[in-house]
Amino acid sequence: MTTGGETSLFEVVHSQRAVRNFSDRPVSDDAIETVLGAAVKAPSAGNRQPWRFLVIRDADIKWRLSQWYLSAWQAATANMGELTQPYRHGKQLAEQMEIVPVLILACIDHGQADYGFGPVTRGASIYPAIQNLMLAAWSLGLGTVLTTLHTQYENEIKQLLNIPESVETAALIPVGYPADDTHLGNSRRKPLSDVVFQDRWG
Repeated sequence: MTTGGETSLFEVVHSQRAVRNFSDRPVSDDAIETVLGAAVKAPSAGNRQPWRFLVIRDADIKWRLSQWYLSAWQAATANMGELTQPYRHGKQLAEQMEIVPVLILACIDHGQADYGFGPVTRGASIYPAIQNLMLAAWSLGLGTVLTTLHTQYENEIKQLLNIPESVETAALIPVGYPADDTHLGNSRRKPLSDVVFQDRWG
């Protein structure tokens, strides 16, 4: 979404969509700093702020990550037959990940914390930050999409990028300006009446 001035929160929330096809237009350091500044304003359990963000621009690293991501994508969709539109777009991203201007690896640093927490509980301290990042990016005209297929190669990625053992990768987020042929209309969502209940289920 290209903005010409002040954009309200609700405009951004209602127009944000997953972008999987990017132009090669460069993304400035200032823009990345802005979206990361929004990310770290998110809440976290006990205000521990365990998020860590690895900003990747290096072509060789992006190529290596793209190969692992494509391999994971191919394994995940091997038995799907003909792909529906969202999956066709996902395939396009998997095949072009290396040319996305910026990849952000969002991580959570457990430090000395007990690893007994479940994945949903752990995610409560990183995914709000990721959503802040994605909304801020959209307000600047930058597209993003939250991906997790890279986690199938977690050990390899951590070794490549010198990520400590106590750190877990949570999402790989491509960031860039949408390609010219990307549809930027509002996302289709189920009506509230289909997903919201009062007092009791159903």
